[in-house]
Amino acid sequence: MSSASKKIRFGLIGCGQISSRHVASIKTSKNAQLAAVCDLNEQRAKQYNVDWTTNYHNLIKRGDLDVISVCVPNGLHAQMGIDVAHANKHCLMEKPLGLNLQQADRLINAFKKSGKKLFAVKQVRFNPTVLALKDAVSAKKLGKINNAALVVRWCRPQEYYDNDAWRGTKKLDGGALLNQGIHYIDILQWILGPVISVYAKTDTIGHKIEIEDIALAILKFKSGAYATVEFTLSTYPSNLECSLSVLGKQGTIKLGGPAMDTIEIWQVANCPKPTIKNGLPPNVYVGGLYQGSCPNHIFVYQSIINYFLKNTKTFADGLEARKSLEIVEAVYRSAKQNKEIKLPL
Repeated sequence: MSSASKKIRFGLIGCGQISSRHVASIKTSKNAQLAAVCDLNEQRAKQYNVDWTTNYHNLIKRGDLDVISVCVPNGLHAQMGIDVAHANKHCLMEKPLGLNLQQADRLINAFKKSGKKLFAVKQVRFNPTVLALKDAVSAKKLGKINNAALVVRWCRPQEYYDNDAWRGTKKLDGGALLNQGIHYIDILQWILGPVISVYAKTDTIGHKIEIEDIALAILKFKSGAYATVEFTLSTYPSNLECSLSVLGKQGTIKLGGPAMDTIEIWQVANCPKPTIKNGLPPNVYVGGLYQGSCPNHIFVYQSIINYFLKNTKTFADGLEARKSLEIVEAVYRSAKQNKEIKLPL
């Protein structure tokens, strides 16, 4: 079979809210096929009109699947992923890899032993604005980076948590920074490099939940740069901003908008503001109850398909996804212990 006609067959575990982005992305590609799904709720499992089961072990043992996409609550990610590795399948894991580094490392090691790939959903990396900033920093157009500021002022009404029992719990959700903020912590470290220390505060101030809904942090990078992080889900009535400002000796760039999807400032010597294609608008959920990041899952899936058909590596793997999880865990440790935390952990 030629690569042009070959189809990568996907199975999907978890037919909840985010699954629609995965399914739409698979259906968009002529080289991908959604072959089977799994959900504990039969009605949700049936919605995609493919083979279905309520037992994920039945799904992952099928011999006709290439990649299993895991779209279940956070606290279930690591063990399900390990089971996928033991079933000798590749895996696409929604964020985060696990609730902590211990879980993530078990997951990563399982795939290392199996010889199969662990792909991670890092869709914000495909925002055209983010790619433009990444290119400018990588090409040293801003000179030495002095400092940066990440601001995520998003809204999650209490109804968001009340609608699903797992949300807001320590056991299955794990944390707001872990669930929503990790997207943008990933962008921060992807562009600025390794973090060597974190000092942070977290609290729960606007919701009746077990986890934090606000996090403030100071990060120091191996390069010598610093960054501040302001993250909250207590912005009302809707998302206010998701911005990243990067300040270098030769210029300043600020990405903004509700999902880091616009260029607000581009002041760089000998590097004019680029003309970029329009990105996809932020996800809108539950009839407008809240918004999320831009729905770039289609590019995540295309990167996986290109790996199999063209042997290109434009995807984020487990080790890459571990980096942002390590920073989030350092934030939690710092807040709990009220001290600066050194990395690596």
